[in-house]
Amino acid sequence: MECCVGSKKMKIAVFISSGIQEGGGFQYESMVLNIIKKYHKNVDIVFEYYTLNKKILKDYKDLNLPIKEISENFFQKMHRISLSNLYLYRLYKKIHLQHSSIEKKLQKDSIDLVYFLYPSSIGQTFVSMSYVYTLWDLGHLELIEFPEMSYDKKFEKREGNFTYSLKKAFKVIVDGDYGKKNVIRRYNLDERRVEILKFLPNIRVTSGGKYVDIKDKYNISGDYIFYPAQFWAHKNHIYILKAIKILKDEKNIKINVIFSGSDKGNLNHILKLSREYGVDSLVHYIGFVPDSEIPYLYKQSLSLVIPTLLGPTNIPPLEAFYYGTPVCYSDTPFFREQVDDAVFYCDLSSPSSLVKHLICIMSNNDLVKRKNIKGKLILENWSEVDFYNKLLSIFNEYKVIREKWN
Repeated sequence: MECCVGSKKMKIAVFISSGIQEGGGFQYESMVLNIIKKYHKNVDIVFEYYTLNKKILKDYKDLNLPIKEISENFFQKMHRISLSNLYLYRLYKKIHLQHSSIEKKLQKDSIDLVYFLYPSSIGQTFVSMSYVYTLWDLGHLELIEFPEMSYDKKFEKREGNFTYSLKKAFKVIVDGDYGKKNVIRRYNLDERRVEILKFLPNIRVTSGGKYVDIKDKYNISGDYIFYPAQFWAHKNHIYILKAIKILKDEKNIKINVIFSGSDKGNLNHILKLSREYGVDSLVHYIGFVPDSEIPYLYKQSLSLVIPTLLGPTNIPPLEAFYYGTPVCYSDTPFFREQVDDAVFYCDLSSPSSLVKHLICIMSNNDLVKRKNIKGKLILENWSEVDFYNKLLSIFNEYKVIREKWN
């Protein structure tokens, strides 16, 4: 859809939230920002960048984008949150306090549309602005028994956010057909307002750098598998521990594992179990690593292993495809939708399933090559240009609508 000739430029506020410690959230937001910067040439649409979290600015420094910080004190935040209540909003309106400090700032900057790169609750408090909402997952409904999904009122917080924010959004962005059908079914959304923009490998982790010998740096003897994931219970690190125990005790094969990512409360549990299982010498927790090291962690690994329970999609398998690294992945319908048969699917009820795949990867080069070729084809069938063009079509659709009022 083309913009109208001679029409007013449309200004879009892009909101950023995740710092590098957030793992996948950061990789996603960074990827989208980089694509916009790389491909946007449309003079009728202007992007402005905002964050409420000053601490993350350093994590996006290499993108060289003019990200503005919006400061919000305690009372301003409480005022904004209370605007979600219709009764309080009516009271505020009588004394001309119906706009939050965030919305006032956006109005002052002449913003026409807000694009949240994360599942933000800010949009539901807007009085005079439309927004595009990014939905990553509905894990609080699918994994309700996990502490990170339901403890400390996390369930209520997520459900309240989605219940109000999704229906009010001009568009909801999801990452696949499964995600689209799921959110429409659970929240009764208009199908026309849900758009699919599939994940891509983050270009920031494909730039390479000075060569790093991973085994030498981390004192690893023999092969290792790689799992970049924050230490949440649903990431299922224990599955890998059980598999390498079987390999060591029953197959007389020692395979190391490198875990990277921040601790979200489950790290000590996993390290304790590794000692109990007698595989602690094979487990290497390296925390967060610089982007320049990421390519070598993939390339030098026997396999990327992702036994996560949460979908519907993930970025690391796409990065592994880029580097030609075999992937062992949870066997679920949504992951099969994402990567088809380009990976080795693991039965999460049986660690022996992963054992079998790792032995196969070590011995069957032809099968590994065929999987790698299929992975490359998946990347070729959805490019950065495709992502950008789909995003631009969403903005142009709103531009046509926005021109109808002053």
